[in-house]
Amino acid sequence: MKLTKENIDLIDSYLEQKNLDFLDFKIEIKDHVACEIETKMYEEKSSFEKAFKEVIENWNQELNKTKVWLISNEREFPALITKKIKNKVIIHYGTVIVLSLLLGFGYLSLKGEYMHTDTFLRYTIGICGIVYLFLRAKINRTKLKTSYRFHFDYFYMNVLLVFILLFVLTLNITFSIFFSFIFLVDFPFAVYYFLRHHKFIKQYQLK
Repeated sequence: MKLTKENIDLIDSYLEQKNLDFLDFKIEIKDHVACEIETKMYEEKSSFEKAFKEVIENWNQELNKTKVWLISNEREFPALITKKIKNKVIIHYGTVIVLSLLLGFGYLSLKGEYMHTDTFLRYTIGICGIVYLFLRAKINRTKLKTSYRFHFDYFYMNVLLVFILLFVLTLNITFSIFFSFIFLVDFPFAVYYFLRHHKFIKQYQLK
């Protein structure tokens, strides 16, 4: 049995109450919930109201709000979303930190042997910074939220960029070199998540 627009709107309202505002997850979960309701209505010959109540009872535990400091200290997310985001954040965080340390130590060891390493680092940061600020301006044109946008925002790269420009490229503090590599290593992640966010918005013709 096909659900009506009113039925879909009711599912939407339920998901919004659960703080499910990442559109990629919301659409995916809404499709699952709608399919389960349709199946139950067909197999058990039940009304939408009865099927809806039974299905959301099964989803309530997955969508109960939880807060994890690794993701955000400011807001809660549904448990299912928290689990998915946390796994990506751990991989993201771990990769960026490990590669930043390796590249930082490599840079410091080569700095005394090769000329122009500082110049190369400055130009690389400058180019990546310009591209990043362009992507930031473009993604800020809309308030639409996706998990891809959340990951794009995760490392606060605009703050890192300002820090680097004020300290690393002027005072050349050795410790701060690692912040430069955090920015550089995270840059491909930022581009990837920007492209995924943009593709999702375009795919569903959202504005």
